[in-house]
This record gives sequence, structure tokens and C-alpha cells, in this order.
Amino acid sequence: MRVGFDVFTGLDTGLDGDVEFRVFPSNRDHVMRSQSVTFARNYQSRTAAVLMGHLCYQDELLAKLPQSITQNCTSDAAIALAVYSHFGRQGLEQLEGEFSLVVWDGELQQLFALRDPLGSWQLFWLKAGTTLALSTSIIPLLDLLPNKPFNLDFLAQFLMLPSPAVELPTEETAFTGINRVLPGTILTITATGTVETYRWWDWAAKQHHNNSLTLESAGEQYAHLLRQAVKQRMERGQIAAHLSGGMDSSSVVCLARDWMLSGVGKPQLDTLTAVYKRPSLAGERAYAEIVLEQGGPIVPHFLDADDALVFRWFNDDIPYHDEPYAGLSHLAMEKLLVEAAHKLGADTILTGMGADELLVGTRLSMASKLRQGQWLAAFSEAQRMAQANNQSIWSILYQFGIGPALPMLMVGTIGTWWRGGFGRWPKVGKFAIPPWILPEFAQGTKMQTIGRQNAQRLYGGSAEFSVDLWSLQASVGDWSRWYLAAPQGMHNSHPFLDSRVLSFCLELPTALREIPGMPKPVLQTAMRGILPEPIRSRRHKATFNDIYWLGLSKHLPCLELMVRNSPSQELGIFDAQQLIQAMRQAAVGIGNMEAIYHINTTLALIAWFDQMMAAQHQSLEAPTEVHQLHRQVEITC
Repeated sequence: MRVGFDVFTGLDTGLDGDVEFRVFPSNRDHVMRSQSVTFARNYQSRTAAVLMGHLCYQDELLAKLPQSITQNCTSDAAIALAVYSHFGRQGLEQLEGEFSLVVWDGELQQLFALRDPLGSWQLFWLKAGTTLALSTSIIPLLDLLPNKPFNLDFLAQFLMLPSPAVELPTEETAFTGINRVLPGTILTITATGTVETYRWWDWAAKQHHNNSLTLESAGEQYAHLLRQAVKQRMERGQIAAHLSGGMDSSSVVCLARDWMLSGVGKPQLDTLTAVYKRPSLAGERAYAEIVLEQGGPIVPHFLDADDALVFRWFNDDIPYHDEPYAGLSHLAMEKLLVEAAHKLGADTILTGMGADELLVGTRLSMASKLRQGQWLAAFSEAQRMAQANNQSIWSILYQFGIGPALPMLMVGTIGTWWRGGFGRWPKVGKFAIPPWILPEFAQGTKMQTIGRQNAQRLYGGSAEFSVDLWSLQASVGDWSRWYLAAPQGMHNSHPFLDSRVLSFCLELPTALREIPGMPKPVLQTAMRGILPEPIRSRRHKATFNDIYWLGLSKHLPCLELMVRNSPSQELGIFDAQQLIQAMRQAAVGIGNMEAIYHINTTLALIAWFDQMMAAQHQSLEAPTEVHQLHRQVEITC
């Protein structure tokens, strides 16, 4: 089932054609306090808006508007339209939350399209002939393209991503001719089809270390911001929350519980905990139970997760998704949690996602010291880290100092350079081309150059801040929210990724993020008296490595069949037999983590291509609502 919206209009002198809004709300919107897709219009000002997602800090917005306007703000779209009507385009920059939005101004004959800074909901646009279209999905736009051409340069960039990301940081998409509205930007489209892009949110501009912050003051401020971020996401119907037993999810659950005790939101919080019998993970349940023992309006639910192995979906039909996603192999757990929340009647699912992005030290301060010639200081810092983590001082110094200080060292060995950027199995570098990629494709799409650019982008300039920006980009979008929760009428929400919370994190001095032996010092300090001490002071959490090896081994025959039979081979991207050989070796533990990641990325591309080819032959779903706005007369169907 599709959830989202389309906006279609004709382009000619004067824009004589209608502006048509097609709305696809979820089938459970009628029971939600606030619908996931809302439409609003103002006949007097000849404006209209459609919004997917939710606005946060609404009380602050409404306080800025005249009372005569606020009385009509009965939905998120209506609030956004009221803010635009009163403040103009600049007012759209004041919106906060998890949303995509399109506004039509009949007086100016202009469309405005924007997304929040973390791109919580995707938004695409296309100009084809005399038609302009915007949509939260690529499929309806493909119908306007005669050839539906795949963008091979985009696919090459995807295959060279050094870490999983839902969305690439580019206006291009997987299809030539279809464009992306970037997070934190406003797209202005005039009557004649002129398109202007204005970037109203820039994470780089917000980075300035506040060296006057102490750990105690930072913890106090962070606790206040995170508490408010949780509250903003609790007023959307029945709440469920993921509780893993780690510090991040436990913090969200404890804060949500405290808000409920004070009368905020529904009186019950359903917690979802995945439990395992495997020795490496069986102990995690005990930490979740420590939170539950604190009491409060919590109803716990324990989910058997032993079968939620990686690649589990590749035996079944993978849900339609607009672009390839490198993390696709690991989403069996997400599916388990969303299905459980749906059975409980949840409207909003709170997660602990996003705490690692700017709260965990990057350990790259020694790279900055090396660039400044402070060799002794860098060596001393590496020594402290080595002692705290029981690691070799030289391995830490190279990984977090020498390598990042000279980004080209991270691209690969001399052999990698000599082979045109190709890595060699079983040690394929993070920025190297996987050996199963065909040379013609790699050369035609300049994959070696892409690898170098990624290394420079990740470690260039201030290595610490470059990694922070990369982490923020990797946080853009939410595959589970778009393709699992939304079709079930639910909304995944991530308090740690609140823009106010993240902006404060960019002010944190490096010294407050990197305290040897103290994971996430600011969060630990913020949660004093809120989190149970065994969780707040926990230093290590179990890994899920054995889940990966078991999953790959179990589903290897199915994956091999997918590779052999995939029509994606017609694109001339990879050598199927060489990929399969690498998969077989990885299934028995051969290959470094970078090599394994390259396998995951390639398989995700193949799976996406196969389901996209199938989706193109299916008929488009009819919208639940259609609103046509003419230059003179507005019509509702």
C-alpha cells in the first residue's frame, strides 16, 4: 500500500492548467490523532499545502501567528500553510519536525517544495515537456519518462559508498531525468518552469565548539533538549518504543515513561525487546529487564529474534523501494519490530537511533594534531586510547591518526592504485572498487575518482568535523519508516535526530566526546538519575556479527540464484560468477569487513533492480483524495 502524495501541474505561459494534489493517506489515519499525510488550503489567499510526516514544536509556531489564523490550524499541513501565509517563504524555514512539504501560491503562481534537515520523508520532482510533477515516490514520475533510463553514474556512486546510507547526497536519483529535493533546501518552481534551489539549513555553518562547556553543563543542557525531543514525539496516538537494553533506547524509554507519569500522551507505553538464545546475545535481555524493573506505565513485549537473520527477506518479496539501500540485508530485525508494533495498535514507534552520530568521539583529534605537527601530543593520545581499549598503540595511531591525516593513504595500497582503483579479495579497502565490478563499467563511471573523492570528503579538512558531516548525511532518511511503518499507518520517530539536539552536539568540544573508558560521556552525564546505573555506566554491548555469518550461510543458495537470474546483468555492472565466489568465501568467514560491506551493497543493488523492474509493470494505485486548484476556481473531487 502506498502512503504519500503527488503534485502535478502544467507548464505554459500563465500556467493555465490546474494544480492537482493527489493524497495517499494510510488506511489507519482515521484513528490517529494526526494523519501521516494532510492537505490544507486557503480560498482567500489562493494557497494550498500537502505535508507528509509531522511538525514538532507546534506551540512555538502557533504563538507567532495571529489568533485569527491559528483557529484554522487543525492539521500539520494547515499549520505549515498558516506559517507560509503569514511569513512567506522565510516562514517555511521555521518549520521543525519530520516532514516533506509542497506549498502552492496562486497569487505568485509558484510552487515551493522542501524537506526537513534530516530528510525524514523523500521528495522527488520531474519536468517533462509541459508537465511538472513532484512526488514522495519515483514510480508515478517514471510514467512521464518515455524510456525510464537508469542513471549508471548514480549506481556507481551507490556502489562506492564507504558506509550505509539511505540516500546519496546528490540531487540526482537512480533514474536520469528525475531529481531529488535535498534535505534542508527549498525548491521554488515558477509558472514558466524555472526551478531555483535555496539551501536554508547548513550543518557546516552550525559547527562551532563551545569551549566554555563543562561536562556537567553539557549534560544538563543535553538532557533538557532530549527530554523535549521525546515529548514532541509522544503526542501522536499510541506509543511503542524499541528497548534493546543499550543506553540509547533505554534513555528514550525512561524519558517517555517519565513524561507519561506527568500526564503527557497516552497512559501506556509498549516496549519491544528482541530476545535471543544465542550465547553472544542472550545476556542483552537482562539489561532491558533492569529498565522494566523501575516500573511505570510500561507494558513489555519480548520478541523471539533468533530467526531474524540477515538476508532473510531475500527469500521472499522485498518491499518496493525507490532507490537501492546498502543496509537492506539487515532489515529483518526492523520488520520484526514494526510488525509487532502494528499488532499492538501503535501509531508512533520511538527508537534510540541517532545517538552515535555526534555523541561518540571520532578519535580523529590525533589526525588534526599530526597535521599541525604535534606528533608527541598525537602519540600520547593514541597511548591513552590503546590503554583504555586494550589495543595496540600503532594500530590506533594509523587508523585514527596517520591514515586520516593523509586521506589518500585510506584509498588503498600501491597495488590498488596500479589496478585502477580495484581492490583485491579478501582485503578490499573501504574506498576501493570491488573486484567483481566489470572494468568497462568502472572506467565509464569513473569509480576510482569517486573513491578518492569519498576519502577526501570523509577525512579532508578537519577530519573530526568531516566525519561528523558524513555521519549526519548517513542519518538522512529512514528506509524502515518509508517502506515498513508508513504502509501500516505508523510513524518511526527518532528523538536523538531532532535538529535542536544535533545542533547542540555540534557545539560539543572534542574533549567532552572523547573520554577514554567512558562511552558517550555527555549522554551518560545527562541520564544520571534517569537511567539505571548498570546501563548508564555500561562500557560494552554485544555485537551482531554471528547473526550476519549465520544469515549469509543460510540464505546463500537463494542469493546465488538471485545473482544468476537477475536482469541487472544487462546493465553490464558486475561479473556474476566472481561475485558468487566472493559470497561463498564470505559465508565461511573469509574477507575483511570492508569486503563484506561491498558484497552487501552489490546484493542490495541487484535486489532493488529486480523489484523495480517488476513494479514498473504494475498499475498505479488510485489516490484516496484528489484536489484540483485552478487559477480562478478551486475544485475538490
